[in-house]
Amino acid sequence: MSKVDDKQIAVARVYSRAMYDLAKSRGEAEQLLGELQEIAKLIEHDGAFATFVASPLVDTDDRAQTLEKLFRGRASDLLVDSLQVIHRKARLPMLPTIAEAFRREHQEQLGQVDVHIRTAVALTDRLRGDLRRAITQRYGKEPELHEEVDASLIGGIVLQVDDEKVDSSVVRQIAKMRHTLHERAAKEIHRSRREQAGEAAV
Repeated sequence: MSKVDDKQIAVARVYSRAMYDLAKSRGEAEQLLGELQEIAKLIEHDGAFATFVASPLVDTDDRAQTLEKLFRGRASDLLVDSLQVIHRKARLPMLPTIAEAFRREHQEQLGQVDVHIRTAVALTDRLRGDLRRAITQRYGKEPELHEEVDASLIGGIVLQVDDEKVDSSVVRQIAKMRHTLHERAAKEIHRSRREQAGEAAV
């Protein structure tokens, strides 16, 4: 989610928690999460829809009727009813933030935590398992990994749990993992250079 100010986050949480409580009571939390994320993607990638959602030039009643036509019967009633409430409060432009707040609320309820990891080379299953265990032991939550390979991190690893860099205790637990990644990255670089030298010789 793109950065937003504290006031936006606080407002989004008010809506997301109310929606989550109702969705959970109906057993529809997963469904509503998926629907909110789809709408957030639509706003991000469809300029016309983004304008429809945010433009003050769109008549309030027309927007409400269009929401009904677009989503009623195609999405859950809970989603459509929520959209109408958010619309009446003039908060539709905040939908991507509300969707992210809802996702985090759901994740918190499931005892999960986002872990963003950047490594010089792709993780093996064994290293991924080591990382999961280290995070679980330290934070008491099941990590949801978001992996990225960054060749500029030769032998390096960058970990972030939620919005914070991991503390030193976790870093110490994965020191062996850092060393393994360094060796693998070095081997891949050497192999690539040998292959390039071979092609040049031909």
